[in-house]
This record gives sequence, structure tokens and C-alpha cells, in this order.
Amino acid sequence: MNLKIMGVINVTPNSFSDGGETYSPESIQNKLTTYSTFDAIDIGAESTAPMNASVPWEVEWERWKVVLPLISKMKTTLSVDTYHPETIFKMVKFWQDQKLSQPLIWNDVSGKFDDYVKEFLKSGHDYVFCHNLAPTRELSGSHMEYVSYQMDLKSYFLPHVHPQVIFDPCLGFSKSFEQNWQILDGFSSLQEQVPHQRWLLGFSRKSFLKKKYQTQDREKLDQVHLSEVKRVLQDAKGEVWIRTHRPELLSHG
Repeated sequence: MNLKIMGVINVTPNSFSDGGETYSPESIQNKLTTYSTFDAIDIGAESTAPMNASVPWEVEWERWKVVLPLISKMKTTLSVDTYHPETIFKMVKFWQDQKLSQPLIWNDVSGKFDDYVKEFLKSGHDYVFCHNLAPTRELSGSHMEYVSYQMDLKSYFLPHVHPQVIFDPCLGFSKSFEQNWQILDGFSSLQEQVPHQRWLLGFSRKSFLKKKYQTQDREKLDQVHLSEVKRVLQDAKGEVWIRTHRPELLSHG
């Protein structure tokens, strides 16, 4: 198993996991420096937590403008957490204009493998395809209104096997409490059902962790997340990305 570690930075005032933390250029630069030794840095400028309203891509891009001068100096892979095609294509153009050579990932929670995705793949960059049952990109953040109690991840992922695609069961999205744990408990089985070498698991500080462990304390949540990651990865295969707010714990653990 090839473990890849992806650190998370949110540049949004209402993030579910770390909302309220400042995102000044100085604080972002500190995190970018701290995370520079990991495999990728995932940056998001819109919260997709169900309690938050969606924002237009123009608002999202304004938040990204704080980060652009900083990421142009990065050597680490950048993962762009957005469901807005306009945002990712502006980022691709920025990559081209700046002649940046480091890899770029589109981390798209929409669950829509549409023409935008096919066009993006032509750029040669990687794409994270998430399991989200919201019917449109615009409703991506309303995913908890679209929970199916006959979840079929095999049929969902199989048509989209592609060397540039990373599959993400998208824990916490369009899933009941029980379904999130079923996916984690059966992750190695899912890998056998879907013969694909590249996967991502992102459940750091998710609400179903808080519910199971009866805590809102971030330090405890980060520790139980580390424990659960170790358990899930015992039988994992291929390339597995772990998206986490505390990447240093995984690198030390």
C-alpha cells in the first residue's frame, strides 16, 4: 500500500472543521510551509457543510486571490477543493501563465463526471471523483438531502476508472451515520469490488466521528481519526490518499 498524505487548509470563514481560524496571508503561508513536506496540500474556499449556503464561483475565486501569490512558490502538489468548473479552469490557466511544474489535483465533491471533468483531464492533471448524490453541481452542499439507503459504490465508480482519476467515497456526503462506518469497515472489500489503484479517504473531524466518540474536542478527534486511519489501512491496497487537518500525526504515526 502506497500511503499519500494530504494536508487541509480552508480559506473560508465558515468551515465546519476549522471555521473561525484566521486566513490572513501570514497564517496561510505558515501552514503552506508546515505542510510542504507532505504529498499534497488541499485548499478550499467554500464550505460544503450542510448548514452553510453555497456561494457563487466569483466569491470563491476572490478568496483564492489571497492564496495565489503564495501557491506560485509552492513545490508541493496543490489540490483545489471546488465543485465550480469556473474556479478550476481559472486555476489551470494560472498554472499555465505562471509556468508552474508541480502537479495539480481537482478535488471535486460534486459527484458529476461531466464534460467539464473530461475537458479538465485533457490538461494532464489528476481528478478526485467523489460519491455525492446531489442532482446538480449547484446543490453539492445540500448533499444530506439526497441520501440513498441502497448505496451501490461499485456501480457508481466502475464506469469511471481512469489513470488520472482518484476515487473518493466522500465520507460525510449523502450518507447516513451507519453508511459512513460501513464504508470504513469495508474499505478493503470496496477496493476488491472496484479494481482501481487510486483512492482517497477524507474523514478528518467529520460529524460521524464526533457522534461515535461523543466529543467536539479537536485534539481528541484528531487522535481518534489517526487510530481509525491506521485500522482502515491495515488491509488497504494500491495508492491511498488520506486527507487530514493534522497531516503531521500521520507522518509520525
